[in-house]
Amino acid sequence: MSIGFVAVTFFTAPSAFAGQDCECVGNGKRIKEGGVICLQIGSSQRYLARCERNLNNTSWKKISDGCPVSETSPSQMSPWQAG
Repeated sequence: MSIGFVAVTFFTAPSAFAGQDCECVGNGKRIKEGGVICLQIGSSQRYLARCERNLNNTSWKKISDGCPVSETSPSQMSPWQAG
């Protein structure tokens, strides 16, 4: 009977490994599940990626090639940034 109890407990209990605070590591930083970063691979490859969970493991999912770049025109600069 004890083996049946252990089996039922094992299959009905939530997994101890699938924590609520899952994180991915990328570019030397910890990113929470769902977070999006520009992932740098080597010296030249960069792409936009999201931290996702696959079973009990976190992994990066590629969203798009390259990374968005924001540009600031001189008229949008604050007075202390103008040079």
